[in-house]
Amino acid sequence: MTLDVPTLFVVVTTVTLLMAFWISMMAWGQPRGDALWALALSLIAYASSNVLFALRQLLPEHLMVLAGNMAYVGSLSLMLVALRRFRNAPVGRWRASLPVLLVPVLISPLIPDPRISSVSVNLLCVLQCGMMLSALYDRRYPMQGRGRIILFAAYSGMAGVLLLRAGAVYTGMIGVGTSAGGERWLALVFLLAMCAVLSIALGFVYMTMERAERLNYEMAMKDMLTGLSNRRAISEELAHAVARAQRQGALLSLLLIDIDHFKRVNDEYGHPAGDAVLQSVAHTLAERLRAQDQIGRFGGEEFIVVLPDTGLDGARILAEALREAIEATPATWGAHGIAVTISVGVRGGLIVGGDTRESLVAAADAALYRAKQGGRNRVEMAGAPVEPDAAAEPVTKAARA
Repeated sequence: MTLDVPTLFVVVTTVTLLMAFWISMMAWGQPRGDALWALALSLIAYASSNVLFALRQLLPEHLMVLAGNMAYVGSLSLMLVALRRFRNAPVGRWRASLPVLLVPVLISPLIPDPRISSVSVNLLCVLQCGMMLSALYDRRYPMQGRGRIILFAAYSGMAGVLLLRAGAVYTGMIGVGTSAGGERWLALVFLLAMCAVLSIALGFVYMTMERAERLNYEMAMKDMLTGLSNRRAISEELAHAVARAQRQGALLSLLLIDIDHFKRVNDEYGHPAGDAVLQSVAHTLAERLRAQDQIGRFGGEEFIVVLPDTGLDGARILAEALREAIEATPATWGAHGIAVTISVGVRGGLIVGGDTRESLVAAADAALYRAKQGGRNRVEMAGAPVEPDAAAEPVTKAARA
């Protein structure tokens, strides 16, 4: 079967521009620096390179070859920009612009052999593909999902094709111009290019969908101010912890924490200062817990801490340590250091069949109320079954690890 080059050229260019249009529609309403805008521009640059190469029979050939290669290399640079923007990584202007600036050097009268120029430009594009593969697996900006796998396959395939073409040109298997071998190669390149364009667009669409899913999950399960689990999420985690403790006959403790005189902070310094206090308290609490402990904002100025495999004595010691840490860590608000204290209600021990999420919270809340009534900045214990001696485990983050 013979592949018709002009037909493939029209199809690939049309598909590329169509994908650029739909990507632009996806990016509509997003800031100019959004990754999808860079992707749309890269597809337009790629389509432009095809058109410029096609015009080399009608206009000065050297000028069109130079412009076409610059547009092609520019399209890869814009794809790298899109990838790094998508991962919130620094773009680096030289990383994106230097390959484009190198093209006039590689295709210049200083290099009289067009074969060397062609091989050099192809290897430059391979290097750009390698930079994109590196961006996909940069551990400093982790990213998971099917979109990354699709892009990895697409850019790996592009790099492989470019390497094969560079080798074929260098060995003379195909010509640089439009010889018969060159025509057959050009048809194959157009066919593979269409696969690459579709794969790259699909990969970015998948990544956009996966990013939206992650954001929706965070909005549903995370407290946006403190970064902790919100009430819904921590309640579900507590329910799972209770069920596990009942199945295994394990210990489980619960801390219900309330910031003392929080309304006074809002009245005296304003609500932004109150937000800073909440963030400071959340950070101080979270950094002193074990990896298996769970913390969430329960509502307003209340926090809840779930301590698996922790008895009442251990929970009490931890609660005292947290209370002291908060008291010793004023929240910073501008030039102000706002003194903060907390009251803590503790419910802990063996979990029996009649215990529920609601009953544990109610017991801890009653203990918290007593702490408030007793003068604040204190820890109160709820009535609970006595656990075995093994409950006296270490409780600070360092000692309990």
